[in-house]
Amino acid sequence: MIKIFNENDRDFNTNGNIVIKPLRCKERKKKSLNGWYIDVEVDIKYADYILADKLCVVKTKSKVRPQAFRIENPKKTNRTIPFTANHVMFDAKRYHLFDVRPTNQNGQNALSYINERTDNTSPFKIFSNVENISTAYFVRKNLLEAWTIVEERWNGVFDADNWDIRFLNKVGNDNGEIISYGKNMQGIQIFEDWSNVCTKVCPVGYDGVTLPEEYLESDIKYEVPYTKTIDFETEIEDEEKTEDKLIEELRENAIRYLENNRYPKVSYEITSNINQNMEIGDIIHVKHPLVMIQTEVLEYEHNILTEKIELLIFGNYTRDVKSKFDNIKENVKNLAEQFTKQEIIINKQTNIINTLNKTGYVYIDENEILILDALPREKAKNVWRFGLGGIGFSSNGYEGPFETAITMDGQINANFITTGVMSVDRIEGLFEQISIVVSNNIKDTNDTLEELQKKHDELKIQLDGLTNTLTNTGGANLLRNSVGYFDDDYWIGNIVTINSTEIKNNSISGNALYLQNDVISQEIQVKNGTYNVSFIYKKIKSAATCKIKINDTVYELTSSDIYEFEKNIEVTNHTIKIEFETDTINSCWITDLLVILGNKKQTWTQNQNETTSDTVKIGKGIQVESSSTNTYTRIDADGNRTYNKTTGEVVSEQTDKGTLTKELKVKELAEICGCVINNVDNQVWFSVV
Repeated sequence: MIKIFNENDRDFNTNGNIVIKPLRCKERKKKSLNGWYIDVEVDIKYADYILADKLCVVKTKSKVRPQAFRIENPKKTNRTIPFTANHVMFDAKRYHLFDVRPTNQNGQNALSYINERTDNTSPFKIFSNVENISTAYFVRKNLLEAWTIVEERWNGVFDADNWDIRFLNKVGNDNGEIISYGKNMQGIQIFEDWSNVCTKVCPVGYDGVTLPEEYLESDIKYEVPYTKTIDFETEIEDEEKTEDKLIEELRENAIRYLENNRYPKVSYEITSNINQNMEIGDIIHVKHPLVMIQTEVLEYEHNILTEKIELLIFGNYTRDVKSKFDNIKENVKNLAEQFTKQEIIINKQTNIINTLNKTGYVYIDENEILILDALPREKAKNVWRFGLGGIGFSSNGYEGPFETAITMDGQINANFITTGVMSVDRIEGLFEQISIVVSNNIKDTNDTLEELQKKHDELKIQLDGLTNTLTNTGGANLLRNSVGYFDDDYWIGNIVTINSTEIKNNSISGNALYLQNDVISQEIQVKNGTYNVSFIYKKIKSAATCKIKINDTVYELTSSDIYEFEKNIEVTNHTIKIEFETDTINSCWITDLLVILGNKKQTWTQNQNETTSDTVKIGKGIQVESSSTNTYTRIDADGNRTYNKTTGEVVSEQTDKGTLTKELKVKELAEICGCVINNVDNQVWFSVV
């Protein structure tokens, strides 16, 4: 549905002039100031409402609040009215600056200074976290033109929420999204635009002034030269226009121009298998046959009626350059072959697991878990054993030998680490080869492949437990039951959870702690060092007081919009205590709560000792349930119990005291306290053993 409002309306909590079900409504959003508009078509009967400058208010993909778009030049046909509407942030072009000069200011101060000096009162509210200091002159510019210059000079990104304008260091996140050639990259088109490229410039300034050296050259070289003559305007006052100042300004402008235009624009357009959670600015790792490319979501088309992204465009904000691929092809060819072989092996393993996991039997003994190809266990040939001593597979029955195994002392059978031709002692060497290739060939790609690959030294294969760690960013979540999957396990206090559509659309976990009029806390023991604490939250009740206490430091949770909280802490007493407190019931939800070793935020994961799926939860115990039944089963150190979901009543249990159940059905033979009950030819026989 769309709502139509008058030109100057600001309150969209009503139905406005009319609510319309459109025939078509698609949102096209680009990064920063490059564009944000909707493409709409409605029935001709709404002609009296669809007028230029009216506001069309819709629910967009990326914002919690409905967004206002200003209708531009609607066209009427015999049956329908198709029109486009630009987001109201582009109203900025209607406000003008005569002569405004923010000098030596950060992003917030510069934008506020500009915003307060428009010819008519600006309707925009400004926020910025960009601390870069710069200067710019805006002479006879509109506000949108000024923002464009600010974006370049202060090196930030604009984002809008109706008339609330944010100028940020960055937008988007790196959630590890991978798009692979030949897999989830169907419908891919690749576009290269070299029209902007300049590696050698002859700058010309005020009154024809040029540089003494005439040309400036970039450190980036291609097979053919890209030389341009560019005229630059001056911002120096007439009384200050000395030759030295003009040349200094000209050189600065030329250097900036080379930095911004030394690489071609490369974009990828994908129309299928799109991750619906992707947002503008999110990092995408494109798995090229030769190497991994780091790109960024630049644009998407979102069908508002179906709530689906139908088109995703991502490209080289960090400038992956075609020429660099040409340089590294020969160097990484062998490495690529190894990775290809590994993919084949992984596919084979996946097929085996998908096929065989549909057969077999799970047997839980007093001391171990068994997965068998036949029952009883003495008849089984293929056996997996999970116990305190380790994990092992035998094709020769329960007693082994176990040729594939991980034991409690950290020993791993090499056959278990399947890499085709690569042995364990060559893994770190492979990373070193990649590092040499990348560092020698793509040093100057503006932190693209270099940035991705140079971190190889942070990757280590730790044979103690076969854990993958990052030396500077930690590992798995150190908190247990971080989003309330397991009721009140590990938390002190009353745990209530919520899993609304809003939470599912804005989190990895899809579940959240729902703060009540109470205090909940969890304390963990860790080694001393730097730790990162992060989570997503939304304050539901504005009058409530909500806060988190991390060790001895208290932070207020005040945002009524969805907000990402992140703090680094130094631990010196081997303890991290997380404590949430509120004075109001149902006041705030907390999701994707993550505590990790290191100083860099990561994507949320569960604790390494926890597993959750649609049917199985593994925490302090194992819980199995299904949406199609009214019972669930929990196995823990105290026993095995089946519960009624509705009443919470124990239906049956097996503990050290024996078995207790409401009903027991035995079809053939039962032995109870030395009395044998047997069904023989539809007759029940009772016998004493």
